[in-house]
Amino acid sequence: MSSRNTLSDRIGRFVPDRFSSSTTGEPGINWTPYLYLLPAFVLYAVVLVYPFIDTFILSFQRITTLGGERRWVGLQNYEAILSDPIFWRASLNTVIFSIGMVFVPLVLGLGLAILIDTGVSGTSTFRSLIFVPVIVPLVVAGIIFGWLLGTNGLLNSVLVGAGIIEEPMRFLNSTTWSLPSVLVMVIWKRTGYYLVILLAGLQGIPDNVYEAARVAGKSRWATFRNITLPLLKPAILVTVIIGIIDSVKAFAHVYVMTGGGPSHSSEILATYFYKVAFRFFQFGKGAAYGFILFAIALTLSLLVIRFSGGSEI
Repeated sequence: MSSRNTLSDRIGRFVPDRFSSSTTGEPGINWTPYLYLLPAFVLYAVVLVYPFIDTFILSFQRITTLGGERRWVGLQNYEAILSDPIFWRASLNTVIFSIGMVFVPLVLGLGLAILIDTGVSGTSTFRSLIFVPVIVPLVVAGIIFGWLLGTNGLLNSVLVGAGIIEEPMRFLNSTTWSLPSVLVMVIWKRTGYYLVILLAGLQGIPDNVYEAARVAGKSRWATFRNITLPLLKPAILVTVIIGIIDSVKAFAHVYVMTGGGPSHSSEILATYFYKVAFRFFQFGKGAAYGFILFAIALTLSLLVIRFSGGSEI
């Protein structure tokens, strides 16, 4: 017993308590780990926290030049935004854009993920081809689809050449087709991204669950509805939240192809926010737009988590 006590005393002399402030064994807080984290905290505060607070203050002010004099105007920026008809047009377009950007690729990605998960031959090559659009830069994808859907683009050339239409269609310059044209590019680019997330969720479902369903005589639809979908719920929820956030802050998708036109027919909140802040130089109003976008993304994400049982993530 005495030898054990002596050994522990010797160890205690050389190994300091993890909560001690020094190697003397005196109680306290060891600040060394926090010193290592201090540069990261400082960088986070400078890059994120300070701009966030400063932008929030700016949304209640009026300023026409960067670095110029700020004038406090209270809620006038928010009132001007809410009374702007273009804001409501952009809001409606953003809802349509979000539905197309989130749910259409989700359904397509889920179908493709189920197809790949069944083990059909050639799925490795197929999966690579589906994922290629994800790694294509967004600006490049916008330029490619602008060329494909342009008045003199490839699609019009094929349709006119085949005699399907007599004159080229103005996909990108039409108030009816401009936003759907952008959504075609978005769906093409996002499907592979959602496919990877949903396929990972499918492959995480135990095989014995499906074996039990087969033994019980369940049909494929019943198995999908009662087993696959509930167990895939966390992956679907993550996909929806990511899609909502990305759709609310989407910018280059629309700006590269249509610039929000014609006549604001494809204008979304992010593109109009950019124009207000950096074309019209209304930086206070632009800051208010930014916080409205932040509030919309946060609210929608919390609602999805709330009504989908997001505690399972």
